[in-house]
Amino acid sequence: MPSNLVWKRTVARAVSSGDASALPIHFSASVLSRYIEGGAKILRTDTVGRLMQPGKAVIDFGIVEDDTMIHLRFGDIGSLIPESERSHWLEHLVAPSVSRPYLQMTLQPGACHDDGQLREWAPES
Repeated sequence: MPSNLVWKRTVARAVSSGDASALPIHFSASVLSRYIEGGAKILRTDTVGRLMQPGKAVIDFGIVEDDTMIHLRFGDIGSLIPESERSHWLEHLVAPSVSRPYLQMTLQPGACHDDGQLREWAPES
């Protein structure tokens, strides 16, 4: 099944269930360097990896963008990555394409955000 169909099914399931925990969050693959240097073992196939550390949860992840990025499910970040390590992961977070003003509007509802002239728009089909 093509990856965009799997993506659409993943999002559709999150929307219908009201649970976004399965949606992927992307990180630079360099986030794993700290663990390799600490003696962890990482196994992989062409597109999936597994981080194994003695006495800690196994973390499975997807591998994309010619091995430069990995992704985990949003829910796995909270359940598998210890709180003491989350800031390290967030330092390697890769942002998707987003509208910065829109995100600022959602973070500060009611605040004024000057983002150009208001005009009608008809997106191309």
